[in-house]
Amino acid sequence: MDNISDENYEEVQSNTRVVSFVKRFDILQLMKTVGFKKEKGVKLIDIFVFLITLVFNHKNLFEYLRGLNVSVEFKKDVVYDFLNNPMLNWRRFLLGISSNIIKFLISLTNENRVCAIIIDDSAFYRDRSEKVELLARNKDHSTGKYYKGFRKLTAGWTDGATFIPLAFSLLSSSKPEKILYDQGPEVPKNSPGKARREEAVRKGTDVTLELIDQILGYVQNFQYVLFDSWFSWPAIIKGIKDRNRDTICMLKNMPNIFYTYKGKKYKLSDLYAKLNKSTKKSGCIASVIVDYYGISVRIVFVRNRNKDSKREWLAILSTNITITEEEIIRIYGMRWDIECYFKVCKSYLRLAKEFQGRSYDSMVAHTTIVSVRYIILSVAIREQNDSRAHGGMFHLFCDEIKDVDFQEAFNLIINLFVDVLRENLFITKEMTNKILDDFMKKLPDFIKNRLSKASA
Repeated sequence: MDNISDENYEEVQSNTRVVSFVKRFDILQLMKTVGFKKEKGVKLIDIFVFLITLVFNHKNLFEYLRGLNVSVEFKKDVVYDFLNNPMLNWRRFLLGISSNIIKFLISLTNENRVCAIIIDDSAFYRDRSEKVELLARNKDHSTGKYYKGFRKLTAGWTDGATFIPLAFSLLSSSKPEKILYDQGPEVPKNSPGKARREEAVRKGTDVTLELIDQILGYVQNFQYVLFDSWFSWPAIIKGIKDRNRDTICMLKNMPNIFYTYKGKKYKLSDLYAKLNKSTKKSGCIASVIVDYYGISVRIVFVRNRNKDSKREWLAILSTNITITEEEIIRIYGMRWDIECYFKVCKSYLRLAKEFQGRSYDSMVAHTTIVSVRYIILSVAIREQNDSRAHGGMFHLFCDEIKDVDFQEAFNLIINLFVDVLRENLFITKEMTNKILDDFMKKLPDFIKNRLSKASA
């Protein structure tokens, strides 16, 4: 009956995917490196692992802690204190995890494979909230409607097969009149929490370049920065070029942005009208090299397949003028990875839904935890032999958490049974093991299967 001993049960727990991930990539050491500290009480790594696995139980914090078979040694106040702590540098923590994962993924791919950083934003809704720190009125550019919440500006790395979130910023608004609730807790000066709040009310273009600078301090394995037309401003494109990286992005027709072609300046629509008279290339409508505020760029016009759009073309800019039009289009297609990331975080990982904290620190902390959950799923998918979707992998994690809970409950019952045998019958350890072995042999098959699965 050795397979359910305390020692082996600890081994079962350590072999679950989440705990295995934490040990494999040395998350505890990373916490110490970025300055995570706790003077007394529950260890930070235990709270972190608990929060990572909470979503796979299909319960919120309150429902889980009031359950019958709860094994955690802390109350909900411990969790909220952890989330609200302004001294924890979640930006460095996420960058540290992601950079280690990327080093692992790079070893799995060809050195000539194109890697890129993708930048995009997504609506972080808090429509039912009133007194949330730095809550602002923002416009969702995908729907054209206004909402209460934040813009989640995200930068992530991709090699075309796996997307890894690197850094994010929950942007409020740079216009004071759009901030609906400014009051928040007092935070120490020069703390990560203070820096986060100052960043939240800055312009997105400035924050974007700062995110790239911070990423370059951790990750060097990428050649391109990809984004859609909402970020295609000269300051960003030139700033990325100054950092020795190339940009591939979608362009929009703006009246105050010009492109110099053969000594004359054109708006994007006028440039297309001039080029459309020439012979069409395969795979695109037209392609041209122009001067873009002091740098040479290639603009590729492709056909717009959206039937609802009034414009028959789309324009893609590349600061690398040596690659073909087809390669520019292919690399830009990698930008879709971040859209999948947003979808999974909102649909499966309970972004902005799991906790309704009012402090800005709690929202940043929980968003980081959601990003780590996504990273764990992505690594698990990459190591599978098939191209399993995030949804399928999410449910496998849920099944695994349930199996571990069953193993724990069964283990507690057996240990209690052993104690009763020894206290009342005064039998030896060998006799106890024989009784338990006979008992295990007579268990129904479905219980044996679950035990063996949890012990695998």
